[in-house]
Amino acid sequence: MIHINLIPIRQAKKREFGRQQLILFGLLLVGGLFANYSWISHVQDQLDQRKGQVAKLQNDIKQLEKVIGEVNSITKEKKDLEDKLKVLEALKKRRTGPVKLMDALAQLIPAHVWLTDLGDHGGSWELSGYGMTNDDVAEFMRELKRSPYFKNIVLKKVNVQDVQGPVPQVVQFQLSCSVNYAA
Repeated sequence: MIHINLIPIRQAKKREFGRQQLILFGLLLVGGLFANYSWISHVQDQLDQRKGQVAKLQNDIKQLEKVIGEVNSITKEKKDLEDKLKVLEALKKRRTGPVKLMDALAQLIPAHVWLTDLGDHGGSWELSGYGMTNDDVAEFMRELKRSPYFKNIVLKKVNVQDVQGPVPQVVQFQLSCSVNYAA
């Protein structure tokens, strides 16, 4: 009988199998390193993109802060100009107000009433004068109440006086009222 020694084949197969495992392990190691490098490279690229976006957004924020500062200063200047325009308008009304008041007063005075004194006390007027009758003075007060320029008309004093001439008596009056220059 012939005996064949199979031991060297088994050892060769074991060596071949070990070599294959080493090659497979080496390939897995190289593949793992390549995958890790690719993944790190991808993450680094994303990080660089995000840093670029953050830098761009910070630059945009700085630009917008400048614009907001300009808008705020323009808004402040606009408010200042509007305040100045209001003051100018008020001054304009006050300038023409007394003229309008005197014109309105001249139109409101009945035929048998005349004024002897007019005093202005900061928006309040004191009027003194004469009327032929009490009815004339009352008519004058009614006319003042109808006017938008005169408010809070108060009769302070009424006296009947004897005079020389064709009319035996006249009514002396004194009244106060508040005035609205802007009406």
